[in-house]
Amino acid sequence: MTVDSLFILNTSGEPIIQKHWCDDLSIKRASLVIAPAFTRYLRSVPSLDHAEPIWMAPQDRVCVHIQRNEVIYMGVVSTEVPPLEVIELLEGVSQAITEYIGKVSDLTIKENFTTIYQLLSEMVDSGNAVTTDTSVLRGLVPVPSLVNRVFENVSGIGIVPERRPDVNTSSTPWRAQGIRHNNNEFFVDVVERIDAIVGTDGSVVSYDVSGDIECKSWLSGMPDMLLSLSKPQAMDDVAFHPCVRLNKWEAEKKIAFIPPDGLFKLASFHASTDSLEKVLPLHVHATKSVKEMDNTIEFEVEAGQCNGRPIENVSLRVPLPAQAYNIRVQCKVGSHTVSNARSPQVDWSMKSLKPADRTARLVIQYYVRPGGQAGRSSPSSSPVVKGSGASAAFIGFEVPGFSASSVKVDSLKILRESYKIYKGVRYVTKA
Repeated sequence: MTVDSLFILNTSGEPIIQKHWCDDLSIKRASLVIAPAFTRYLRSVPSLDHAEPIWMAPQDRVCVHIQRNEVIYMGVVSTEVPPLEVIELLEGVSQAITEYIGKVSDLTIKENFTTIYQLLSEMVDSGNAVTTDTSVLRGLVPVPSLVNRVFENVSGIGIVPERRPDVNTSSTPWRAQGIRHNNNEFFVDVVERIDAIVGTDGSVVSYDVSGDIECKSWLSGMPDMLLSLSKPQAMDDVAFHPCVRLNKWEAEKKIAFIPPDGLFKLASFHASTDSLEKVLPLHVHATKSVKEMDNTIEFEVEAGQCNGRPIENVSLRVPLPAQAYNIRVQCKVGSHTVSNARSPQVDWSMKSLKPADRTARLVIQYYVRPGGQAGRSSPSSSPVVKGSGASAAFIGFEVPGFSASSVKVDSLKILRESYKIYKGVRYVTKA
């Protein structure tokens, strides 16, 4: 059994939906002891970002959770299970619910309560994951309609269809028979993420690039697709959607598949460290000065190696010591916010930064109260400078049209169908 119980909670820690796959005593224990204890834990941390994804709960239970947008997905585990297996299940549940109802929030979950409860029943059986593939789930749980939602909100009872949707038992369970579209389109998004640690001297301490090949398919009939990539040898630890024929990839490094209808993730990969060049699209330089209790940190941000493309949604988060007060910020580009909560921090954001733009500067000044434990910072970072200074800064950005791993789509062919399709490919690198 992967999970005993699964809870969907709001950001305050209050349960919205709960589903159990255990005996009555364990259900009462999860609802009356474990969930309230987890809620108290969430309220005890400075922010949800500081909450440990794996938390030891009372009565020898473990709570594993992820946060996505405005809700928290939490699984209760009583047996020894790999934590990543539970996180993968929660991630699949999150993606399936998002594809079914769109924006997920406390309100939309309550509006689609019956649909989500049916999804949980189909995705998990006896605490074990069955499927989170929406192309399969659509054949089991009808997509909610406006009439269904209105009736459910008024009466509190969901409309059960007279005839249950047909279950696809063919050799391609991810794709139904007889699909027809007026416009045949296929789009590919190569989304890559850079995870790097850069030292104070600008040296790259660690560097990793992972990516997803996400597809949007609106094709009629039963098309057979063949996707060719440039530098497929740069892809390591590749995980494919069940629709991919692995023998073609192993023999020719080409991806052959019959696509599901709609949105799906074709593949996930890590960039091979042997052929990976440590490219940083954004350069950040930091200097720090301390004068008695007065601290000053100056950041300079400029575009790096991004093939001349603009960098969007730039964010810089600087956690400060718990004793910091009288925080002052100076910046001429972008906007900033200052949090004076239990763990103070400064957030700086810029909509866009172009290679030709001047270096953007951020200056943070603050005082430190005497006494207490100097240098205490947020739990997610450890101090590297003795005294009362900030220990780390966290950077985020997006570069549309840029590939950090150099993995690109060479060609996309359709077989077994005679119609013409409209194709599109986009690249984006995030951090």
